[in-house]
Amino acid sequence: MKYTTLSFLIICMHPVLGQVALFEPGRISDNQAFGIALAPDGNYLLYVKSYGGRDTLKIFQSHKVRGTWQKPEPAFFDVPTENQIDPAFSPDGNTILYNAVTSEESGYDVYTLSRTSTGWEEPQLLPQAVNTTAHEFYATIADSRNIYFVRRMESNDIYVSKWIDNNYQEAVPLASTINTEESESNPYISPEEDYIIFISEREDSFGGPDLYVSFSDGDRWSYPVHLDDRVNTDLNEFCPSVDLANERFFFSRTKVEGEKRIENIYSIPLGQLQLEQLRKKAKW
Repeated sequence: MKYTTLSFLIICMHPVLGQVALFEPGRISDNQAFGIALAPDGNYLLYVKSYGGRDTLKIFQSHKVRGTWQKPEPAFFDVPTENQIDPAFSPDGNTILYNAVTSEESGYDVYTLSRTSTGWEEPQLLPQAVNTTAHEFYATIADSRNIYFVRRMESNDIYVSKWIDNNYQEAVPLASTINTEESESNPYISPEEDYIIFISEREDSFGGPDLYVSFSDGDRWSYPVHLDDRVNTDLNEFCPSVDLANERFFFSRTKVEGEKRIENIYSIPLGQLQLEQLRKKAKW
């Protein structure tokens, strides 16, 4: 297996010192991995195996046993005939969101799995309040059970469907401070919905899509703030998520070499994002 010079340097950085670290090199980050989601206890994870492209996409799982992540295997809800992507856990760990495409005509839709006292139930397609004939993908969920996700129309925009009276309400796009005429995608919503991290390509991007954070004051979303070069590079960064148990921020990075994508999962201590300082810089 080959790593780029960039990957080798990142592997050598010690995560305790606060630098970006390649996550589980070789075992999980094998140049064909993106989109990690960790359960709230920090001992179970899901991620996407990309096989160097976008034709075959599968969600894999791994458990941590005595401090060591075990060899990944297909997720327990894998359907061999489907492409599945974008796993996410609810803050309480009792719901898994993911996206699947069953045919080109149907496009990607958002599914949920719910855990009960007897185990995980069968996947359920979210209602038309969320899923339409367009592509819906990269859904994440807050403590309130509100779901933030992407809908692809003329471009990608971020929507929210609120959980009210035990039902999901018709999804609406987020404010124009976040959604633009360009593409906004891959939203990670914090449990309290006080910030959202997503990808976009804007004037201050380093090249290709970068990661941005927007803050909520309860009624408004701030103009996005660019995450600096602790995270963003001239490559494409995407798939933000947070491991709350270990206070680490995860994201993926991809580049195209020939006909193949080289992509891996990275992490950095959550505190290194300096979210409180960025909130003070935010404009409304």
